Amino acid sequence: MIASVLVVLLLGEAGLYFTEDRLSHDMQHLREIPAILNGFRQGTSPGILFLGNSLTHRGVFPDIVKAAWSNANVPDAKIGLVYPDDTILTDWLYVYRRFVQSSNTKPQLLIICFADKHLEDSPVHSIERLGGEFAGFAYASEAFSHDVLTLSDRVRYVLGATSRLWANRERIQKRVLSLIPGYQDLAPIINDVFRTTKQSEAHGNKPTYNQLARFIDIVTGDGIKVVFVATPLPERYALADELYRTISQGGAAIVDLQGIERTGTGDFLDGYHLAPEAAERFSKALGNALVDNNYAHAALWGSGNQGLRTESSGPPVFESSALAR
Repeated sequence: MIASVLVVLLLGEAGLYFTEDRLSHDMQHLREIPAILNGFRQGTSPGILFLGNSLTHRGVFPDIVKAAWSNANVPDAKIGLVYPDDTILTDWLYVYRRFVQSSNTKPQLLIICFADKHLEDSPVHSIERLGGEFAGFAYASEAFSHDVLTLSDRVRYVLGATSRLWANRERIQKRVLSLIPGYQDLAPIINDVFRTTKQSEAHGNKPTYNQLARFIDIVTGDGIKVVFVATPLPERYALADELYRTISQGGAAIVDLQGIERTGTGDFLDGYHLAPEAAERFSKALGNALVDNNYAHAALWGSGNQGLRTESSGPPVFESSALAR
């Protein structure tokens, strides 16, 4: 009996090895990350790496970002996008560790497109994916020290790092559930609601940003500048003073682009992601912000512009001149 189960599991592992790219676009994208990063090695133009989730995938159009520079008299820059689905800061930290840092790839600027509570300290969203796709055995010691703290969670982590079936079990479930009409549009909203509830329970409605400070320290320690971009949602969300303070004290910067021109409910495809026309406006505003603000401008082109809002101490924290905090 046990032998039969093991045979079935081994066949499942082997089958998934050859077919997991077909399981989701996200799996294909994860395999493409080394090639995306390798693009920064070509030529001498400065590089911008966007790291985020489906908000980045749906909301950032590199050609439109670059088009905003056309009258700014600045050199071109290379842009790469890395956007594993349904991820938050914990995942982005280990994506950076595993893919960017280990490859010795150094874009001049790392841009994190986030929304609402993505940057707050919170429990790991998917321990199996963290172990199987983002951190793995290479960063298990760090994960067990900071993020995966209980024995049961560590077992799940190791199973995710060992078994493709275990690491992909949520995707397999979603593939089955996707047969239900409307599920794919509703799933990100459901996940965000549950994540918000967990975060509120974790720190009593008072957000903390210790993990964010750690992330910034890791990236800036590699000589890379970091900009955090607040991405629009249907309802505007507050950015805590402690968030601004943590980013500023860490040597990074933040730009709030929630105030892009809105035309109505059609700006959002599913109540969460930007529709193409709204994404074009967002990308244009983002391109203008990179040119107009000293911190990002200096990271890419070596000199800055004027009109930057600064804090009383630490590095600049900025917004698009057309937007209000």
